[in-house]
Amino acid sequence: MRIRLPLFALGALSSLFIAAASACQVDDPSPPASNATASTPQASASAPAATPATTANAGKQFKQPEQVIQAGKQYTATVKTDRGDIVLALYADKAPVTVNSFVFLARQGYFDGLTFHRVEPGFVIQGGDPLANGSGGPGYKTQEDQNDLPNLKWTVSMAKTAGSTEVGSQFFINLADNTALDQSSPTQKRFYPFAIVTAGQDVVTQIKRGDVVRSVTITEK
Repeated sequence: MRIRLPLFALGALSSLFIAAASACQVDDPSPPASNATASTPQASASAPAATPATTANAGKQFKQPEQVIQAGKQYTATVKTDRGDIVLALYADKAPVTVNSFVFLARQGYFDGLTFHRVEPGFVIQGGDPLANGSGGPGYKTQEDQNDLPNLKWTVSMAKTAGSTEVGSQFFINLADNTALDQSSPTQKRFYPFAIVTAGQDVVTQIKRGDVVRSVTITEK
């Protein structure tokens, strides 16, 4: 027996599927108007294929990060890639929640083997997604650290779920002074830096889509 739904019912079902799909998208920083050829990435068939290491890391999911940083200490992250090392000074005083989550994940080996799944020349490079397509995360989200830091060249901020103020594990490095990301708009919320590249800027500019993060080492003093 076949059941035929009226056209208005089929339209309603289509709307529900579209809404559900939209809810799963990541609110990545959108390129400025001057970079019109760049597109905002999202989970799709055109996303880079996951490497074996990335596939394994997709199973590294946590309920919440442990408290691993201490007040008054300075933290540095060394991101090792095949093109060289990228050194980040983490703003533990300005973004304590985000930095704590980043340090926790790094010490768990979470970033090891993940790729830079997004590269927008003159705008940003982005990594930290275990699915390598812009839709993955660590299994939890933390509240973003609102601060007065601008998204200047070499600063590092977090991508976040559309319509919220929570962040996961996806981070991006600004390749220019992206001050438009310091403003909220109807289609994009403000992004808050939690680190800055202090060494390896030349490595950052050489990163290509699909390049692998071999390890992230944290030092404190």
